[in-house]
Amino acid sequence: MTSPPPLPTQRRERALSTRGLGLGFAAVVVLLTSGAAFSILSARRAAERIDRLVTASLERERLIGLMRLDAALLVKATEDHISAANDEERESADKAMDVNLAEIQDSTTRFTTGLPKSESALWERFAGTAERLVKKVDVTIKASKRADAERARKHLEEEAKPLQYELDDLASQLARENAEDTRALLAELQAVRLRTSNLGAGAVSLALGLSVLVAFQVLRTLRRQERTIDSQLTELNHRNEELDSFASRVAHDLISPLAPLKGYLTLARRQVSDADVKDLLAQAESSTSRMSELVDGLLRFCRAGKSTDRSHGELDTAVTTILLEQAQAADAAHVHLDRQLEPGVAVQCPANLLQSIAQNLVGNAVKYSAGRPDARVKVRVFREGTNGVLEVVDNGPGMSEGSQAQLFQPFFRAPEARSVPGTGLGLATTRRLVDAHEGAITVVSQVGSGTSVVVKLPLVVPPTTAPASA
Repeated sequence: MTSPPPLPTQRRERALSTRGLGLGFAAVVVLLTSGAAFSILSARRAAERIDRLVTASLERERLIGLMRLDAALLVKATEDHISAANDEERESADKAMDVNLAEIQDSTTRFTTGLPKSESALWERFAGTAERLVKKVDVTIKASKRADAERARKHLEEEAKPLQYELDDLASQLARENAEDTRALLAELQAVRLRTSNLGAGAVSLALGLSVLVAFQVLRTLRRQERTIDSQLTELNHRNEELDSFASRVAHDLISPLAPLKGYLTLARRQVSDADVKDLLAQAESSTSRMSELVDGLLRFCRAGKSTDRSHGELDTAVTTILLEQAQAADAAHVHLDRQLEPGVAVQCPANLLQSIAQNLVGNAVKYSAGRPDARVKVRVFREGTNGVLEVVDNGPGMSEGSQAQLFQPFFRAPEARSVPGTGLGLATTRRLVDAHEGAITVVSQVGSGTSVVVKLPLVVPPTTAPASA
């Protein structure tokens, strides 16, 4: 018999494998989270910078247009001042020039805020031209105020307007430079955005690759553990078979000398006349009988877990046989037997084992209901779906939940039933018989209200015959 692999080594291997899988899974989560967070943060920062760049570019474009307009209005106001017919018109022209000058100064201040370095030289030319234009306008206005209109008009045409045209040209160049700088910055941001997206995608790809590796390792670990479990189950089944075989041999070897021993004790009890000796022999004979019942029950229990006989049996017929056998005991114990047996309930279990199941259940119900007022046992056999069902209900003392939890353990006797003779192997044997034939057994009990035991066994599926061809 092969020995199982050393358990400490298996535990260490499983612990190391589980730890490695846990670390791999944590790395996948960290990479996925970091990649997603990095991509989202980068996209948000890029969007904010693009928004700021576009906003600043549009603002500079607006200011350039505004300064061009103010320069044109300034020249126009100067012309109005020269051609004014009275002081009121001159005063109005002065006010218009003051507004234009103030707007040019404000636009200049706001335009230089955040100005790209590439536009600084052109802006200095623009600002210098604007300053010279203002000076020329100032000279023109002074000549106009001295009522020298011809000289003022000539100065305006020859000195101020050329500066206006130059200023307008420089403004156009500034607008072009502003647009080109903005496009260049946007392209650079787009490249940065693409790089960060590629980094995020790389992190996600790495995480996916690592997750595939972790999944592969999980599958390998599961397969290895499945092989280990299968090996251990095979070993356990082999050991259980050996244990059952050993217990069966021991029980058989034990029961062989008990029968003649009981016979000798009975013969000796009948031949002695001393009352004390006869009483001792009677007790020994009773103990031998109990020992024989216990060993016989153990032998049946060991054989119950094997389903070597694949024949079928009728559940109602087996139950009828047992009810006939139990009728006398039930009458003697004043237990009324009710029966509802559906005929022809063929199940996948041999008839002799069906009788053993029915014997255990009906015998227990009669035994534990005896002595109760209006003792009654109800036995039903019927079909339910694909199962044949045996239901035995009594109004005996019942059992607690703790007793029900241990009911199918070998040699267990519920505290409520210890006053009644028994080996504690009846229900354990029944459970093994039912399990060996792919059935199910359930027990529902309540202290003082009785017990209900239900056994379900698969029905025999009738063979299907192919329809005759026409």
